[in-house]
Amino acid sequence: MRRVDPRDTQWELDNPVYRVYFWTRPAHSNASPSSTEFEITDTDVPAVLDWATRTAGNRTFVVYAVCGLADSKGLVRLAGHDPLAATAASGGTVSITRTR
Repeated sequence: MRRVDPRDTQWELDNPVYRVYFWTRPAHSNASPSSTEFEITDTDVPAVLDWATRTAGNRTFVVYAVCGLADSKGLVRLAGHDPLAATAASGGTVSITRTR
């Protein structure tokens, strides 16, 4: 932990957008997990975490903040773990199944 100068940032978002990805691991151990995604607005991190925890059931979840740079979007992980992140980091093949 270190102290910071709050003047070193150029912008901040007062109305952030969050995404929650719920992950389900198939019964087959070699099958890739699948995710169901939601976008949440007009709230704060504690409310998103509370909703995700109550909604998850037997699924794991990851909470992200959606950030924009120029004309592209990106995600900043706030809580949870993406089950595909370890596979991608180790150089393995990543296969994502998105359900809506």
